[in-house]
Amino acid sequence: MKPKYLTFLAFLTATASVIYIVESLIFRMLPLPFLRLGLSNIVVLYLIWQRKIFSAIIVNLAKSIVGGIATFTLLSPTVILSVGGGFIAVLIMSIGLLMRPRFSLTGISILGAISHNLTQLVLARYLIITNDSLFVLTPILILFGLISGIITAYICYYLEDKIPGMKAPK
Repeated sequence: MKPKYLTFLAFLTATASVIYIVESLIFRMLPLPFLRLGLSNIVVLYLIWQRKIFSAIIVNLAKSIVGGIATFTLLSPTVILSVGGGFIAVLIMSIGLLMRPRFSLTGISILGAISHNLTQLVLARYLIITNDSLFVLTPILILFGLISGIITAYICYYLEDKIPGMKAPK
């Protein structure tokens, strides 16, 4: 990778990490602390839309680790759920981008949000709560994934229009 692109990737990783940390601290105070909008995934969505899949994986992993360190949850199941859900979401969004007919940015964002939530649910079932009653949350997580996917895509569209030169350097 070229130094200019590495600097750009470091900037995106820092941006995603800060959003992840702030969102984690805010949503921890709500009645359902496991629900988050996933606004740090705007950066990951942007990279996937730019067809920078490997960079999206790196940013996703780094934001989860940096966020875990900053919120003192690095050695907790939270980071495992975040990394696992994020990796599967990047994989599903990448497949959605490559399919024909191609998904829109909003469709890819929704795919990622729902797959992230469902992956975390399955991981939580097998790693934390070994009881199938956990799956009662499935409709709530699908609905929340739909909403957060739309919000994330809208913000990505907005930033793409407002920030000149928001293309990844080659």
